[in-house]
Amino acid sequence: MQSSFNPAGQLTIEDIILWMDGGSVTLITRDSESESFKIEFVQKVVLKKKEGLPYPGSLLLNENEIKIRSGLETKILAAIKNAIWGPKLVDSKNKLLKQVVNEYLEFVTSDNYIKIAKQVGRMN
Repeated sequence: MQSSFNPAGQLTIEDIILWMDGGSVTLITRDSESESFKIEFVQKVVLKKKEGLPYPGSLLLNENEIKIRSGLETKILAAIKNAIWGPKLVDSKNKLLKQVVNEYLEFVTSDNYIKIAKQVGRMN
């Protein structure tokens, strides 16, 4: 199932949640009309699909998996690249958090993303 993603204006990254599952990262974002979007980069360390959990290495929007190399995926990644950081994130950890987000943006656009998707059975 594909989610709708039509943010008004520039996204603001309000919060970032770093999970202890091997590297999942959740971005809590809001657009200029205060609509929120939860964007998650699922961990890519444990490459085994577990029942009830998303595929390792996948991208989620509001808990829905985004199709690989789709227009929606491109739109989400562009919005994150152009997002601004909310007041809660403007502190000494900002540089580290930006690095984490940039690493995931690079991963999703890499050949390794496709390789892992094939390895975990997400695509042929």
